[in-house]
Amino acid sequence: MDPCANCGNPFDSPYCPSCGQKRMPPGIQLGEVISEFASGLFNVDAPILRTFREFIKGPGQLTRSFLAGKRASYTPPVRYFLFGIAYYFIMRWLLDWNPVDAAVETMTGAAGIETPAMQVNHWMTNNVNLLLPLWLMMIALFDRALYPRTALRWVERLVHYLFAAGTYLLAASTLLPLNRLWPVLQVLNFIIIFSIMIWACIALHKRSAWNVIKALVMVPLSFWLYVLLSTVLVALMLGIPIEQVFVRPS
Repeated sequence: MDPCANCGNPFDSPYCPSCGQKRMPPGIQLGEVISEFASGLFNVDAPILRTFREFIKGPGQLTRSFLAGKRASYTPPVRYFLFGIAYYFIMRWLLDWNPVDAAVETMTGAAGIETPAMQVNHWMTNNVNLLLPLWLMMIALFDRALYPRTALRWVERLVHYLFAAGTYLLAASTLLPLNRLWPVLQVLNFIIIFSIMIWACIALHKRSAWNVIKALVMVPLSFWLYVLLSTVLVALMLGIPIEQVFVRPS
């Protein structure tokens, strides 16, 4: 009997009777990674597509159902968000595409010079998984301040915007091949981001003209503050003077 690679318990069956891990050869193959990814997308225990569909149909209803205890029907919000992040980076890798470089080449027709601002932008776009939660926490705070009559705590609003971010990551990442073919269509990413986040905000609260106006202002404003704060924090971390990041090259 060979010992289990996970817990060390010796066994001779396909699955370890102690921890339940399947007997696997050392190392990992590409097929296993693809299988795990597909399992996360289609497995009944992790219904990514169902969560995506239900959020598009009614963001507020999905969040309320989840908070009320209907958990098995949907992918948990943090896992859903992380899956969206992983999908985004996989698509970027497959397409060999960088949003900062693509935007610069579209505007100037040439590759960008590695200025201090470009260094900060490259770090931000390559580590969006670390920075994006900051925006979600900020927008949940904005939501709590602007919609105090909605009986939800800050953390419950954060759950809602984790679902929203996961949804726009899946939608925008699926359209990245269009950005690769026609870089000018990169503006679609921002249209998708703001449309889904604004729709998510409106759907969470009582429908009124005033609440819609607040959503239309809150989402872009919180995003602008998030980008500004992230830029300053990343510049400080990289040791780049702030004035060099915000100055226009001559």
